[in-house]
Amino acid sequence: MAVPKPTGLPAGSPRKIRSLRAILFRFTLTPAIALALLLALVFALQQMEDRRQLLLSHGRASAEQLAELIELSGGQPLELRLEWLRRSLLALMLEKDMVRSVQIYSTEGEIDPETGLRLLASAGPRARAAVTAEDLHTQQPFIRETDRNLAVLYPLNGEDITCWIAIELHRPYFTVGTYQVMLAGLLGLIFCAPAALIWSAFLAERFAQRLSRIGDSLDELGQGRFTTRVARSQVRELDWLGKRVNKMAAGLADHRVDFETSLKQSMEDLKESLDSMEEQNVAMDLARKKAVEASRIKSAFLANTSHEIRTPLNGIIGFTNLLLKTDVNELQQDYLRTILRSSENLLTTINDILDFSRIESGNLVLDHIPMNLGQLLEETLQILAPFAYEHNLELVPLIDNQLPHTQIGDPLRIKQILTNLVGNAVRSSKNGNIPVHIGVQNVRESELVVQISVSDLGNRIDDRARREQRQLLENSAPAQGQQINSSNLGLAIARSLLDRMRGSIGFDDTNGAGSTLSVQIPLRLERNSTPPVREGFPHCRLLIADPNPMTRTQVAQLLAHWQVEPIELGDTATLEPAIEQMWRHDALPDAIIVDTGIANREFDPFIATVQQLVDTYQCRIILQGSPVELRRCYESLRTRVLSFLGKPVARDNLLRALRRTLPQQNQARVNGDSPPLPWPSTPRVLAVDDYEANRTLVAELLRTQGIEPVVAASGEEAIDLCHQQTFDLIFMDIQMPGMNGIEATSRIRKRETSGRTPIIALTAHAGSEEKARLLSAGLDDYMSKPVTEAQLTHTIKRWMNILVPQSSNGELLCDPHLVDIAESLSLSNNDAGLARDMLQMLIKGLVEDEQELHRLRSAGDHRGLFELIHRLHGGCCYCGVSRLREATRLLQEHLRPLQEQPESAIDAGKIEIVAREIRALREWASEQNLDALFGLQETTG
Repeated sequence: MAVPKPTGLPAGSPRKIRSLRAILFRFTLTPAIALALLLALVFALQQMEDRRQLLLSHGRASAEQLAELIELSGGQPLELRLEWLRRSLLALMLEKDMVRSVQIYSTEGEIDPETGLRLLASAGPRARAAVTAEDLHTQQPFIRETDRNLAVLYPLNGEDITCWIAIELHRPYFTVGTYQVMLAGLLGLIFCAPAALIWSAFLAERFAQRLSRIGDSLDELGQGRFTTRVARSQVRELDWLGKRVNKMAAGLADHRVDFETSLKQSMEDLKESLDSMEEQNVAMDLARKKAVEASRIKSAFLANTSHEIRTPLNGIIGFTNLLLKTDVNELQQDYLRTILRSSENLLTTINDILDFSRIESGNLVLDHIPMNLGQLLEETLQILAPFAYEHNLELVPLIDNQLPHTQIGDPLRIKQILTNLVGNAVRSSKNGNIPVHIGVQNVRESELVVQISVSDLGNRIDDRARREQRQLLENSAPAQGQQINSSNLGLAIARSLLDRMRGSIGFDDTNGAGSTLSVQIPLRLERNSTPPVREGFPHCRLLIADPNPMTRTQVAQLLAHWQVEPIELGDTATLEPAIEQMWRHDALPDAIIVDTGIANREFDPFIATVQQLVDTYQCRIILQGSPVELRRCYESLRTRVLSFLGKPVARDNLLRALRRTLPQQNQARVNGDSPPLPWPSTPRVLAVDDYEANRTLVAELLRTQGIEPVVAASGEEAIDLCHQQTFDLIFMDIQMPGMNGIEATSRIRKRETSGRTPIIALTAHAGSEEKARLLSAGLDDYMSKPVTEAQLTHTIKRWMNILVPQSSNGELLCDPHLVDIAESLSLSNNDAGLARDMLQMLIKGLVEDEQELHRLRSAGDHRGLFELIHRLHGGCCYCGVSRLREATRLLQEHLRPLQEQPESAIDAGKIEIVAREIRALREWASEQNLDALFGLQETTG
């Protein structure tokens, strides 16, 4: 039976696995052969030594016998003795077959000069090696052995030894015996090696069969037949191995029984668990559907709640702004501004609630509308000022004069960020100032980066809370379980909003000296804004009496910006002596700004001081202080003080106080309101809203822009009016009873025959994520309530300026729609990602295209201009930019026959139309979020 080859040798193993037969062959055959060789060698050496000793004993015996014969013949004549000696030597040779030759040497007589001896007699052949006198150096018999011969030298008896007998022996006799012994050993080895080989093969086969049977038993055990047992063996080791295998088989059989029992029980338990899980999955599915429905209901509730709150807020804020433009006294203005700030604070709270939910789900989309960042900061500080006054804190806005008047961004979210940062600083401070700096970090072609820094005193917060704030700002994740109005959650919302705006926030902590939160926000510049006329009061001097150096510095910087020379007075205790000294030297300032902080809560002496300044020195007084302190002094000083200036000091309020206090300067009155837009003919705009106050407000705001407003209370009425009249622009409310704004827009679009009228969505639903849906439904732009005058003016400027541009020959471009999202999706086979990418690629190259357009026009390169317009028109064909596509088509057809006519004149009007459309598209892109428009806003929830 063949021995199975071992398997499982590891790859790359340096050891070579051998079979049991090879191992047995090695350990049986090798020792046998080695022992045979050793014995043969020993026997050969022993035989050689025995033969040698035998030769020597024979030689010695022959020499002794011959010596005795010579002595017995000692009385005979010499000749007879020599003759007899020769016969004896010859007889010795014949008698001993091992003797080769015999010689007798004498040291006396005629000596051979070569050997030094005299040969007396010899028998047999000549010796192979002659004996010399030097060899006879002893008086005892000895054996002379050389490479050539083997001889026995024996001295003859006498007083003086003069004769030696040399018997040379046969070496072949010696070597033949040795060879015989070696041949006998070789024959023994030849017979013993096969015997050992056969025996080892027998043992190997026997062990292999037994091991193979054990291996077969192990294979059966491996296949699961645990009843297999190994038979008993007469070999103790194999029997021990078999017992271990049988014991293992018994253990595996018991384990299998236990495993099957446990498996059966587990299967039954699993079946019960699966049944229970199936029931739970059904319950969870029902719960998920209920949760989804609850979420939908919650979203609808939030949207409806937002609509219901924003709709009246739109009227409150709008009419309050309109009322502030009327002739009201300062106390009434203060009340109106309080109403306005409270309404805006309520609007910010609503946005916080809605935005927190959107930030968690990742559905927050930012607005891109015109705003005034400095005014946002001042409004935020005025809202938080009462909270700060409770802890004896002054909020001081410090605004860089390089900040543009209008920017494009999301004012509501930026106001949330400012509210959270300043609110956190107020909660961390007491008894001091909280400066808020706004500076211009970087300005590029159409984008600027502003930095807002808020510093707190840190004397109301411990180190642990400070570390938590730092960790929260670094991780940008609100802690679990925090209340929505907690400071940490407010910072987390601010950080999340900054991340969505691609901004950043830094935390600078100084041990024991408070900390500074620095925020960087990228904003875009508004191209349609007209810079306000900078007002100036040259040659005017104002004294600022304020014990607070930071607010005094803020007011001084504002006055210096308006060319007013500020005189700062920090030691208010010397106010009256200083005024008296100026009065005596006829150097009184044109006006004095007196802060209520001089009173130190003692208002009666303070009021008397102000009255004395007015009555005695005829000073023009601007009273500055918190609204609470101003109200305490109002009744007593309203006839003497020319203007009351609330803190925190806002630029517009200070400018208004200067105008009232310095009427003799006759400066051009420049307010923050937008002047009426210059129209060649009065435009007609339709305002559709179901809420009467909103209709009235929008109509009033449109009249201030020199526009004729037409109002409609429902979608049906709007459709009838559009059928009867032609409008230049339509403001459409989205949520209306009966026919909503989207359905009304769709019906208006179907009835259009003489061009496309821009329709602007006007909705109270908070959430710019609706913008993509509205634009896809046929609307052109989006405005969120409450509508401010600045937003309305910006929208009117943009859409009324790009309405139906005329070509050089008076023809109208057929489609005034700047960007059609639905057309872009249609051209890209409804692939929103591809449509967005194609539009981004077109917009990205518009700056270089416009520059190249003007360069080629100035160089008169007709061919290069045609190639540029042809390439631009090809790009427009893959995007929903119908206006730019039509303008490039007309210019391309105009340039086609002029390519080879460099002397021909190009229609400058067509080129100007293309350039104007490029600028309009760039401006539109700077204010939009393309991901939101195409429904690709990334979610993080």
